[in-house]
Amino acid sequence: MTGLPHRPFPGTATGQRPSESELAKALAAGTVLLELPYRGHRYQAVATDFGAFGRRDVFGCLLEIGPQTMHQWTQFPSPEAATAWCRNTAAAALFSIGPSHVDRYFAVWHGHGWSVEIDQRRRRYTVAIGPHPGAMYEVLEARGSADEPLAQTEARGWAWLIDKMPVPISGWPTAMADEYRRRVSMAV
Repeated sequence: MTGLPHRPFPGTATGQRPSESELAKALAAGTVLLELPYRGHRYQAVATDFGAFGRRDVFGCLLEIGPQTMHQWTQFPSPEAATAWCRNTAAAALFSIGPSHVDRYFAVWHGHGWSVEIDQRRRRYTVAIGPHPGAMYEVLEARGSADEPLAQTEARGWAWLIDKMPVPISGWPTAMADEYRRRVSMAV
């Protein structure tokens, strides 16, 4: 059985993929539909003249769009598909974090169908819930300002997590619940 032919590349008269320089220009002028941070990485979905594209910024490099970064972009049939890919890719990265990737800067906990990470340096709270292809991935940059008290930032982050979590605190891993209680008791 043969596969269906690929659809013509949108936005081109011939259906051929645009040149790298054409694509770079279109991406630079495009509309960023979604940008998700994860540690030093960034996942983006961009709408261009050529359709919707998703990008996995593998090394957390600058948002430089040029011929040397074109291999990082993938075309999708719709903006919804591109943004879903970004969420699923970022969620998969968080779901796959094991104990060897957790240190004093990152706290990570996993439950049945969910994962949470707290980036202690950036005060970034991240939650991923659900399986591919419909994973929910959300991020809160909890720090209000550089001079905000740490307890206030943490209270905001933990309150956000409680609101997003699919299970109550009693269903969290013991280490996560203990960390929450310790942080909350320090805040009062």
